[in-house]
Amino acid sequence: MLRVDRLIARDIISLETKCKGPVLNDHRDTRSFFDHQFENEDFLLSRLSNVSRRVSGACASVYFEEFGLSITEWRLLAQIGRFGSISAKDVSERTHLDRVAISRAASKCLSEGLIQEKQSTRDRRSKVLSFTPKGRALYKSIIPRACELSAMIEAGLTGAEVKTLKRLLGKLDEHVSKHDLRPDVADDAA
Repeated sequence: MLRVDRLIARDIISLETKCKGPVLNDHRDTRSFFDHQFENEDFLLSRLSNVSRRVSGACASVYFEEFGLSITEWRLLAQIGRFGSISAKDVSERTHLDRVAISRAASKCLSEGLIQEKQSTRDRRSKVLSFTPKGRALYKSIIPRACELSAMIEAGLTGAEVKTLKRLLGKLDEHVSKHDLRPDVADDAA
């Protein structure tokens, strides 16, 4: 039990440092602190997750109902549209989607004749994905709708707010990419 208390205290001290201030007045009151954080609509992790899920859900409905594509399939096609040809591994790294999900999306798009797979000219061990004429036509038909969805979402903000949001999201993404935000596993092993 002492080890658990020590770990909780360490985590609270770590939170205090990250939150730039005292987290708890009494370290024994962890339940009410954490309950309060998850009830607080300003808690950044909850806000980012909630907005992301709502936007993704709205887009998923449109992409599926109008084009028969899942979000992952659309993101795969968007990366091919952006880069011309790209490996599934590179798509996974650029979109931060699981390789298995990208592989499934690629298989479906291959079977529907939207993309083709060729051996990479740079690395003979790897394959790259590119559009077929059917896939390029579908991609070109989706772009205006994707731009329309983006405009509908951005309509709730002023132009200056959109620029600020994009700048801040870029800054936050860069920060998260540079730092491993997972708990320090080495401390738990002690």
